[in-house]
This record gives sequence, C-alpha cells and structure tokens, in this order.
Amino acid sequence: MAADSHKMAQGSLGLPVNKNGEFLITLRNEPQHPETHNKWQVAGGGIEFGETPEQALAREMQEELSVSVRLLYPQPIAKTRVWRLNNGSYHILLLCYLVDIGIQTPKVDGEENLEYRWIKPADIHVLEYLPLTDDFIFEAETLIKRHNLLAKIS
Repeated sequence: MAADSHKMAQGSLGLPVNKNGEFLITLRNEPQHPETHNKWQVAGGGIEFGETPEQALAREMQEELSVSVRLLYPQPIAKTRVWRLNNGSYHILLLCYLVDIGIQTPKVDGEENLEYRWIKPADIHVLEYLPLTDDFIFEAETLIKRHNLLAKIS
C-alpha cells in the first residue's frame, strides 16, 4: 500500500459584503470532486509563488467574479483545515478578506463557479456549503458589527 501523499496549500479568499449586511458566496463547479462540487463557498483560490495574499485576492476575484475589490478590514480571517481526498491529504491555510465591490455586478463563467448569491448570515445553514464557509461568514459578521464596517461600504 502506497503512503498517503501530504501537501500544503495556501489560499486567499474574498468575502464581499453589501450595505444590507449580505455576503456574496459562489457555487463551486468541480464535477471531478463530488465532495466539493455544487457546494457554496467563499470565492478565491491559491496563492501563486511570489504573490502576496492581497495580490492573490485581487487576481482571484477578477478571474472568478470579474470584479475588483477594496479591503474593508486589513486583517484576514485565518482558518486551516486538512482535506483528505482520493489522491492524498492537503493541509490548507485559508486567508479570508472582507471586501467591498461597490456597485459592480459579478459575473461567473461556469468553469470554476456556476452561480453566485447574496445571503444573510442566517441563510447559510439552508444551503450545502464547503467546510469553513459558515465560520468565515459568522466571524465576518462579528467584525462588521464590532468595527462598524457597513458604514465603509461604497
């Protein structure tokens, strides 16, 4: 029996919030991985070699949603998780930034994401979502209240 493959990965995520306190999430398109396919998530992706997390955030939000972002809060919400998939184990560090996209309308291309939706925090539990999605949303909600971040949204 072959030894399990262990890999590390880092991701930078963007959690847009609007003036109504709603968060933008996306529906993941990954049919080759049924455990993640058709699950709601915070948009974002891997940090490439030489990128800062903020550069990766800007690139990923442009690639996945065709939007530019403005940070609402300088420090990301950091979470870590070990994923066990058929081809090995992945220890993933995710940095989730609260962002403002203003009046831009997101566009999904159907490749990485099938659709997007604005939701209230309480609505996440009626959806099928990837692990940590609810944690990011509830921590973001706390930060928004603590630092009056809705007032900073354009």
